[in-house]
Amino acid sequence: MTGTAMTEEKEFLKMFQVPVIEIPTNLPNIRKDFPIQAFATARGKWEHVREEVEYMFRLGRPVLVGTTSVENSEYLSDLLREQKIPHNVLNARPKYAAREADIIAQAGRKYAITISTNMAGRGTDIILGGNPKMLAKEVLEDSLLPFLTKEAPNLETDGLPISQQGLSKIKVGASSLALLAKAALMARYVCKTEGKNWSYQKAKSVILKSIELSQSIEIEDLEKKINQEVQMYPLIPTIALAYHIVLKDTEVHCSDKGNEVKKLGGLHVIGTSLHESRRIDNQLRGRAGRQGDPGSTRFMVSLQDEMFQKFNFNTEWAVKLISKITDNEDIPIEGRAIVKQLLDLQVNAEKYFFGIRKSLVEFDEVLEVQRKHVYNLRQLILTGDPQSCREHIFQYMQAVVDEIVYGNSDSQKHPSNWNLGKLYNEFVQIGGDALAGSFAEIKEEDVLSSLGQVSGVNFIEIDTFSLPGLPVPPNGFRGIRKKISSLRRWFAICSDDVARQVHSWKGRHQVTACLLRKYLGDFLISSYLELVYESGFDDAYIEEIEREVMVKSLDSFWREHLINMNRLSSAVNVRSFGHRNPLEEYKIDGCRFFISMLSATRRLTVESLLQYWSSSSVESEEFFYTIISCADFSQC
Repeated sequence: MTGTAMTEEKEFLKMFQVPVIEIPTNLPNIRKDFPIQAFATARGKWEHVREEVEYMFRLGRPVLVGTTSVENSEYLSDLLREQKIPHNVLNARPKYAAREADIIAQAGRKYAITISTNMAGRGTDIILGGNPKMLAKEVLEDSLLPFLTKEAPNLETDGLPISQQGLSKIKVGASSLALLAKAALMARYVCKTEGKNWSYQKAKSVILKSIELSQSIEIEDLEKKINQEVQMYPLIPTIALAYHIVLKDTEVHCSDKGNEVKKLGGLHVIGTSLHESRRIDNQLRGRAGRQGDPGSTRFMVSLQDEMFQKFNFNTEWAVKLISKITDNEDIPIEGRAIVKQLLDLQVNAEKYFFGIRKSLVEFDEVLEVQRKHVYNLRQLILTGDPQSCREHIFQYMQAVVDEIVYGNSDSQKHPSNWNLGKLYNEFVQIGGDALAGSFAEIKEEDVLSSLGQVSGVNFIEIDTFSLPGLPVPPNGFRGIRKKISSLRRWFAICSDDVARQVHSWKGRHQVTACLLRKYLGDFLISSYLELVYESGFDDAYIEEIEREVMVKSLDSFWREHLINMNRLSSAVNVRSFGHRNPLEEYKIDGCRFFISMLSATRRLTVESLLQYWSSSSVESEEFFYTIISCADFSQC
């Protein structure tokens, strides 16, 4: 629900499936939106802006000028300073932004001129005649800060003084003056008892604290609090009471001046260029005519504006049309044909940026799918019961074994043509010391001979399965749960969901490969269970170690994956020169990166756990703290 985003209705609906509902104004809008004025040159536009600001200033109407850059706001400020027109600047520079709310509070007063960049809500309303609460705060600061501190404000952090030239002086009553004098006298003595002057920031915080107190306590309670105060000088309650009284005076002052401004026509808003989004221009227009107040807006553009130059829009037709109407390039043109063409150019700019945002969303959707998978896995590891965590480790070990077998065999060829040497070495390397002793005497020929003996076997005993001539797996599957887990893994191997995705895994030697996967997986898992059992640690400590290693390895590789995906998104656009879709290329390579990341995570987790439990207790502790403190697991 919004008041200005109807121009982006299609984008919200298409990208986020969110409809847009325009919120009607609380009171009827009587603001006058004058036609856009087009200039051939930027010099003519800025000169006309200065003239219109000067004209409104002579009338007494407050003016808000919106610019699209800091440089433009300061350029216009220099033009107005040459004409000795008092004004306030609000842009991104700290010396201006520090007093942002105070500047906007002055923007609706008579004779107020405000220059701002990309003026949207800003969190403070522009009230005709001035904002009573903000003006009351300024009265307190002007009256009390000289007595609370002798330190001068820092222009870079505390902001430039707000220009009060041309603005009518705020009139406060006798009671307000008396309370301000009392607070000032009390502030002088409090500072004296402190033994040193307060800093400028501390003095401002005292006033702010007093204002907050006045807004939470009624005036009668404040008077009681002052009388019951234990301290000799109840400074904060006194300032709070003074704010109460001064606020009533500023409300009367702002109401009277607001009526005068309404009679003059209200706030006049000047836009010095069309923004790349109509929504921003509508936000600037919306600062005038609030709550049924009168107001007016005027946008002035030149064909040399940044938007037209940035997008290389063809504006020669507009220059020729203006030259036919007048010889003076500084004279504004309000013709419907030119304005319509300029607005069409703005719509084209919106479409261009919509395409960029759409592309970013589509690219982010690829990473979002991966992010959800990793976060769900991480949450499952952290919050799952010990049995599910142990089951994850078994799945990791079986997956590592499957990758080794997939990479070194082909079910369409006889095992004699498999790369059994590399397969055997990789498997032993994964297990480290846990497997080195069992397979020390085993050679490539032994593995080939064993596979030849089981080729064509129609029945195997799952519980005590081993390949003939090869080491028998340790008896690690003690208990019904571990035996059921072993049986489930064998069913998963037989269904071969992963292998079906590889076209080469449809040969007549597929059963032999599955038996090899079963044997190596059982040997690795049972060896791990045997090491854990022999370690003698209690189940709680073992569970803590397993979770810690799994989470740390996942986090480390996920961080590296995010960096790689960011680099990929920056580099993939180059492939469009080869007539390839960058988004499709990003999806394909991103999927490859993600699969590699998960594979590396599983392998490091398995290696780390086996190495941890196969080491001595002292070495285990040192190795564990090395693992959890390692920034990049690829270096562990």
